[in-house]
Amino acid sequence: MSKWYEDVQRQQDVYVFTRVRLARNIRGHVFPGKMDDVQAGQMVEELRAGLSGLGLSYRDLSHSSEAYRKGLAERRILNSGLVKRTSPMGLFLSENESESILLCGDDHIRIQCIQGGLGFRGVWDQASVTDDWISRRFPYAFDRKYGYLTAFPTNVGTGLRAGVLLHLPVISNSKQFRSLMDEAKRIGISIKGLFGDPAENYGALYYVSNQKTLGQTEDELIMSVQRVAAQLAGQERKTRIELMKGHRSEREDEVYKSYGVLRYARKLTLKEGLVYLSQIRSGIYDGVIRMEKPVSIYSLMLGIQPGNLQLDMGPFEEDQTDSMRAAYIRERLPELVR
Repeated sequence: MSKWYEDVQRQQDVYVFTRVRLARNIRGHVFPGKMDDVQAGQMVEELRAGLSGLGLSYRDLSHSSEAYRKGLAERRILNSGLVKRTSPMGLFLSENESESILLCGDDHIRIQCIQGGLGFRGVWDQASVTDDWISRRFPYAFDRKYGYLTAFPTNVGTGLRAGVLLHLPVISNSKQFRSLMDEAKRIGISIKGLFGDPAENYGALYYVSNQKTLGQTEDELIMSVQRVAAQLAGQERKTRIELMKGHRSEREDEVYKSYGVLRYARKLTLKEGLVYLSQIRSGIYDGVIRMEKPVSIYSLMLGIQPGNLQLDMGPFEEDQTDSMRAAYIRERLPELVR
């Protein structure tokens, strides 16, 4: 079965993926950060046995390689801060990686549902069903005043993080983009570059999510994120249409040059790969370039990350990374329609 990020049918021009995460803890137990290895191991085993009926594959992360955990972090399944952790952790994961349940990460349980394109209703419904199923088997740490109790104060309340990843190659280069980010922050919405600092976010991918989870319902939080994402997507689409009208030849030149580099380069830095793939992605949806067969550009962006590249291409020396990255793209980037 293909992974969710490989599903070309769900890919959209600006919306890359939609995700919801729920942080939950078990009543009467300290948070994972305060557990010793024995306590964490017992908690992981208790949760693993109790959640086995969900029908997801299970993996003991404490016995997984750092490269494997790094790949999970790059695919948004594991927090980057947990990559080097050696204490007991477990992971339930669906075959297409659209649903995951992390055990004893920052919290006892972290439920995540993700899908390509815009689709909050689908991911929220799935996460809610899973959350209800687990709550019938394990009592959650819950306070009538504050809601769900979590390891990080910013997650207290609903415990919900709702987010949309947007591809914004045009408006992110405008002078007004920083003010848009500041304005969103004032209403409790975060806009962050996915690959690096917003000033140098290679790939032009931006994650829009709620900053707090207390004081609003799940539906209200989701609607706030979706509303800001829709405004950004609308501005991006409008600006790209205007750009194509006035500067089509320049856009074609940029896109075809990017394709040429990716198709024939023998070495590529991560920055180069992300920048050129971003150009290709916008070029496809703007009608500038056509491939012989459908391809998920975001899947390629994930594939050239260090951890996933090593998992896919096999062990190689660090000084071979740029060569392996170029080979990875050459093997997977389709030919152009002539």
